[in-house]
Parts: sequence; structure tokens; C-alpha cells
Amino acid sequence: MEEIFSNLLDNLELLNNQGLQALKEYKQKNSNFNDKQQEVYQKIESNIMNYKITLASDKCIAAHHGLI
Repeated sequence: MEEIFSNLLDNLELLNNQGLQALKEYKQKNSNFNDKQQEVYQKIESNIMNYKITLASDKCIAAHHGLI
């Protein structure tokens, strides 16, 4: 059970990192964002970063309780 839970958290972290990387690559290829597009980009980036912090917190809690 611990291995499954650990793998799940690792996969979520990997998916989160891939999403952030894809977002950055998209912006590099399409750097001429208007204000509205920039606002949307920043909201998506902020949500990804917030989720990354939440995921790290969840991993710490799970480790503390011996789940991973």
C-alpha cells in the first residue's frame, strides 16, 4: 500500500512538472501574448505552482504518517 501511495504522489508531481514545462514552452513559442493572454497564462502558472506546494505538503503529511 505504501508503494502504491508513494508512486501515486510521484506521478502527480511528474505530471505537474510536465504541465509547467509545457506551459513555459508554449509561451516561448508564442511570446507575443496580448494582455488577456498574459493574464490567463499567469493564472494557469499560479494554479500549477499552488498545486505543487499542496502536493509537497501532502507528501510531507503522508511521510509523517508512514504512508510513504
